Amino acid sequence: MTTTSPGSPGSVRVRLCRAADLDVLERHMPSPGRTRRHAARFDRQEQGLSAFLTAWTDDDVPVGTAQVLWQGCAAPEVQARFPGCPELNGLGIWPPELRSRGIGTALIRAAEERVRDAGHALVGLGVDDDNHRAAALYLRIGYRETGCRYLDRYAHLDDNGVRHEVADPARFLVKELGGDASGRAVRAP
Repeated sequence: MTTTSPGSPGSVRVRLCRAADLDVLERHMPSPGRTRRHAARFDRQEQGLSAFLTAWTDDDVPVGTAQVLWQGCAAPEVQARFPGCPELNGLGIWPPELRSRGIGTALIRAAEERVRDAGHALVGLGVDDDNHRAAALYLRIGYRETGCRYLDRYAHLDDNGVRHEVADPARFLVKELGGDASGRAVRAP
């Protein structure tokens, strides 16, 4: 998928991550501390648990990443209400000056296309309570509030190898993708 947005760094290509991309991603979009976030996401993709999407400029510079978690959000509250709903997760644009130029939207559209092509009629994503900018984008492009709140839990290793646990209050949004694999309209719970 290729997209061009006003003020963007030219056209942006979105594709699945390849093993050869990992070092380039770390150079241009470094993981925090010793986390090796890109390698972990690529490993999940190789296991068939996710699709790890990357956005690249015409100069082959990575400027964004996102992943589709095929098993959905890990939070029990979300799993109970939206079983089997793939989750768009880990959307990030780097450097920050490139935000609001269509790169995130291109990654979201590519993720939605993969979810739809896999036969799912619904995709979800979590947004932290303090991330108003991202929430506004998601609502603008068709995601809707579900009233499902949870703690977004994750961990990272700092530069000294110390593990830090994080739990951010978040809400789960969903978007209907227009039908299941047979073309039947499917509504979210």
